[in-house]
Amino acid sequence: MRSGVVQTVLIFAVLLGVFAASPVATSYDSRWSLHTALSFAKGQGGDLTDDLPVLQKEKYYAIEFPDGRPRTIYPIGASLVAMPAVALIALVDPDWARRLSTTVHDKTEKFIAGMIGAAAGAIFFWVMVCQFQSKAVALGATAIFAFSTSMWSTATRALWQHGPLVLMLVIAMLLLLKARRRAELVQYVAIPLAFSYLMRPTAVVPIAVLSAYVLLYYRPWFLRYVLWALLIAIPWIAFNIHIYGNLLPPYYSSNAFSPNTRFVEGLLGNLFSPSRGLFVFSPVLLLSLSGFVLALRDPSQRALHIAFALIILGHLVIIGEASMWWAGHSFGPRFTTDIVPFLTYFTAFNLRVPAEFGRAARIAGRTAVVALAIVSAAIHSQGALRGVTLQWNVEPSNIDQNPSRAWDWRNPQFLHGIRESRAR
Repeated sequence: MRSGVVQTVLIFAVLLGVFAASPVATSYDSRWSLHTALSFAKGQGGDLTDDLPVLQKEKYYAIEFPDGRPRTIYPIGASLVAMPAVALIALVDPDWARRLSTTVHDKTEKFIAGMIGAAAGAIFFWVMVCQFQSKAVALGATAIFAFSTSMWSTATRALWQHGPLVLMLVIAMLLLLKARRRAELVQYVAIPLAFSYLMRPTAVVPIAVLSAYVLLYYRPWFLRYVLWALLIAIPWIAFNIHIYGNLLPPYYSSNAFSPNTRFVEGLLGNLFSPSRGLFVFSPVLLLSLSGFVLALRDPSQRALHIAFALIILGHLVIIGEASMWWAGHSFGPRFTTDIVPFLTYFTAFNLRVPAEFGRAARIAGRTAVVALAIVSAAIHSQGALRGVTLQWNVEPSNIDQNPSRAWDWRNPQFLHGIRESRAR
């Protein structure tokens, strides 16, 4: 037990050290996350009236007035997760809290996002240990999760919705795996899943799939599962009714989809386009396909693995339907960040190819994972270490006005920083 705590702390510290030292900060849509967190910590329920000076300075970007008071238009979940850290900083440094009303603390935001990402990585390590009973495999998979995906280049660069959502999902994954031996643990999966919906509406996919899984395979615990979910859902719904007069905030019913959306382009763009493609930026995750096949060989876990696969497919359908499938001004495949835990989970199976496949197959599997993980990490390092890569979103034209740029193989975003350096 004690060694496990030490290992968890060490993994968290290493991941946080790398995330915090990576200089790029992308406080765009998330710019009010700290202000909202402090508002909740002070008992003001997300009311940003105290921050009017900085709201005016930022021209009320992403601010709405549903009850006559300024509030962020984005979900409150990320701010609630960040609230303990923000409250502690404000307690230790009251001047920081006062300065928050006049500025956007993007470096503090990045650090807290790094803490959330590091916590997700440390928990994911134990997901892998629970599955493979090998700390070597778990360390390798955790390195892929943390550095060979958008966890490094997106989720830990600011308090986007993605990092807190991923944290909730890896907690749910760990509980589901541990429930194989202690069935009563499955009831608590509802807590992180319910919280995940406060982070991002796309969490409806894992909520639906995993709720169905619990109902089918853990029916005696389903009522308690629902009650734990209501413990989160009822206060949130009451908050929404009080502030917005509706069960859901406007963001959850906003026009994210359009009749003019081209699903095939959106789906393929999120998977294969040179500047937004999941498998272009993280080619190591291509091995999740072979990993899924290997995972299905265990009949005792087949249902859970099919559930994980359905979450991946459902999420891809949603983001393929999105009217802005390229995810605005971001680095690489931001919209697929939410399924990184499941893709990395399946990818890890290539590190444990069954003995009956032969020694050559086992070596080939491990070699492919390591080689592609290094390439993927090198690509994502551009988004975490080179701020110039973000200029690609507006040079030579704005990606939001010219989304076809995402398909231009002559100028992929991950090479933009290298080309700019050579031009100088």
